[in-house]
Amino acid sequence: MALPDRSKFCERISEYMKDAGTLYVEVKMKDGGRESGGPPFHVEKEDLIQNFGKYYDYVSSLGEVYSLNIPGMKQTGHILRRSLGR
Repeated sequence: MALPDRSKFCERISEYMKDAGTLYVEVKMKDGGRESGGPPFHVEKEDLIQNFGKYYDYVSSLGEVYSLNIPGMKQTGHILRRSLGR
């Protein structure tokens, strides 16, 4: 499932970043998954790869980066690297 209206955002971010630059992204993970709606939207690794994959290589998931005071929701971190020549 593609993130809503993210392709232009991903393209713009890639235009500002040097080749092989590192991008740190934080997103929400909900216990109910995508079916729980949004905003905030539930985002998984596969969503990031689908949306950023044209410009970035997925490097690593950091898992939960800090606790949220919202039941059933986690804040997760991900590292991507700007692809050379893309």
